[in-house]
Amino acid sequence: MLTYPEPTFTLQGTPYLEYLPVVDVSTGRLLGMEALVRWRHPTRGRISPDLLIPAAEASGDIGPLTRWIVAAACEEACHWSRSIQLGVNCTVEQLQRGEVSEAVAEALRETGFPSDQLNIEVTEDAVVDPTASADLLAISDMGVQLSVDDVGTNWSSFEPFKRHAISTVKIDGSFIAGLESNLGINRLVVETVIHMAHSLGMSAIVEQVENAAQARISAGFGADAAQGFFFAHPLSRVDSRSFAAGPDIPVFSRTEAHTLLLANGEAVSVDSLLTDTDPGPDASSAVTLPQSVPDSGVQAPN
Repeated sequence: MLTYPEPTFTLQGTPYLEYLPVVDVSTGRLLGMEALVRWRHPTRGRISPDLLIPAAEASGDIGPLTRWIVAAACEEACHWSRSIQLGVNCTVEQLQRGEVSEAVAEALRETGFPSDQLNIEVTEDAVVDPTASADLLAISDMGVQLSVDDVGTNWSSFEPFKRHAISTVKIDGSFIAGLESNLGINRLVVETVIHMAHSLGMSAIVEQVENAAQARISAGFGADAAQGFFFAHPLSRVDSRSFAAGPDIPVFSRTEAHTLLLANGEAVSVDSLLTDTDPGPDASSAVTLPQSVPDSGVQAPN
């Protein structure tokens, strides 16, 4: 258990985490889980990360929130099989302030989570930003893996990726959408990024896979792993532990959505195995932020 006190936030409500499976695109075997922050507002329900992060930046909560996310995710992943990787996202602004390496060091110390089982996911902007380099280097020096998220949206040279010992690139889901019918730029980008990643000793993950054809094409291009609603929606803490704790590692079907394959070849619905009855506020209760966040920050719905 963590020994430092729970952080106090200016924004009303409390954070919680869900976990999105990452699977081997060729075999369907579970490889990892990406921690996704959610926010439960006392009256307005579930708040999306797209609204939470800007509000946390504006209110000054982003530092404590980062510490909480990394620590809570590492503490939970201590219950997983040693082979299951944990992914945690961060922003370039957090790296610029040196907050991510501090949060990672504290979480690893407090939880005892193996550093090589943790993967910090950054953006292309962060990799090419010289003011973020020190924090990236500090994270890498701890033995933590680094991934670049949303690759392709802000196309840059792979040279900075080599300088920062990036282990994995994650191809943005906008290039996966329509992959089964698009014979032009989307397929070219996906195939090219995978080839470049492999030539530099990096693995390649495709994001937002939503059907069997996209999984099949990505595997044909040589992608190493995939994540997306075709395999599973984000899982609650309770359900993610049941999937990742082992000893038998789940194998997701690449021909049927939300289906696991048992050792005897039987297909089982993922949804039928979910047991958590209270994973968080229902998505229908989500609300939007006002155009401007109040100076006090306390009423922002994040």
